[in-house]
Amino acid sequence: MSGGRKKVRTAPPETVAAADAVAILGAGPIGLACALLLSARGIASQVLDARTLEQARRDRRLLALSRGTLQWLTGLLGPRLPAMAGITEVHVSSSGQFGSTRLASGDFGGAELGATVWYADLVEALARAAAADSNITVRRPFRVAGVQQKADSVVVELDGAANVEASIAISAEGAPGAEHAATHDALLADVDVHGLAVGVALERFTRFGPLALLPLPAAAPVRRSIVWCVEHTVAQRHLAASEEEFTSTIQAMLGPRIGPVISPGPRSAFALAQQRRARVREGRLVYVGNAAQSLHPIAGQGFNLGMRDCVCLADCLAADWDDPAAGLARYEAKRRMDRFAISGFTGALPRVFASTLPPVVIARSLGLAAFDLAAPLRRGLASLLMFGVRH
Repeated sequence: MSGGRKKVRTAPPETVAAADAVAILGAGPIGLACALLLSARGIASQVLDARTLEQARRDRRLLALSRGTLQWLTGLLGPRLPAMAGITEVHVSSSGQFGSTRLASGDFGGAELGATVWYADLVEALARAAAADSNITVRRPFRVAGVQQKADSVVVELDGAANVEASIAISAEGAPGAEHAATHDALLADVDVHGLAVGVALERFTRFGPLALLPLPAAAPVRRSIVWCVEHTVAQRHLAASEEEFTSTIQAMLGPRIGPVISPGPRSAFALAQQRRARVREGRLVYVGNAAQSLHPIAGQGFNLGMRDCVCLADCLAADWDDPAAGLARYEAKRRMDRFAISGFTGALPRVFASTLPPVVIARSLGLAAFDLAAPLRRGLASLLMFGVRH
């Protein structure tokens, strides 16, 4: 399901289509993963989405998965796990300034720090797993018109179909609140980048905004995905530039040690929205993933934070299913610190590296150098990015 905030109001008595344990609004990766996590704990769900599966298959976004998320997905999907590109090192640097740091898998137990996967491939794999699970019913395309609250259940209103009653509703897609005009875009393209080893991801802070290079699943080792967060006018200028102009600009941002940058694919851009719900629970309606918070794409934390939402919610509900409302309250309390820390980190980092004030420039360069020299600092940062704030 896609869309904004759901309507919440007191429900009049009425007949509904079914009474399921949980209604999940949204059959994207977060919604389907949530259903599978609940099923593993013995809780049945009905998953509703406005898009057909074929429409979801056409979504070619690239998702960055942390080590923690990768472990959960491996447990849920097993042999159904789609093709991924492993990330074994992350290089962080700032264009035109000294100081850099490197996070390497060898410093953290040897396992991959994370991986990338195509959104469409992950949806397909999760949808197949859900279809094979007797605890899960996926209904497409059904558009949710609103959610009504009753004393001990919710009623999910569907456009053109009978309503669905459930003990609780989980909103797993949509915006976390009223939309605001975005001033920055994420500029996307695939390019060949020579000079980077297999499995290396790069986060480069430039004067225009942070630029990430990510390895691509089932692609040549030199092929990388660019995610460059810039002002809207800058993004539009680069969308209109020639291939030679575009690759020259990317090369200039990366510096002479990396490259050449060649063979760009199609370019696109989407508006960046950074919002976070103050509350992720409204009675028996609860929010996870993008419905709870939308993050700056720096460090690729959005999907991973959403997965931790789902794991925590499933655990809280399973521990107290006789009183789902209490489980939802516990979920909200347990997720507060991780949501606050990650949204604050991803929101502040671009602002810190965008500053041109000399004291800030010097401090951030020294900070990068300190991270590279101090193993405890690197371990702390890597743990935050791989697993979030642990309880």
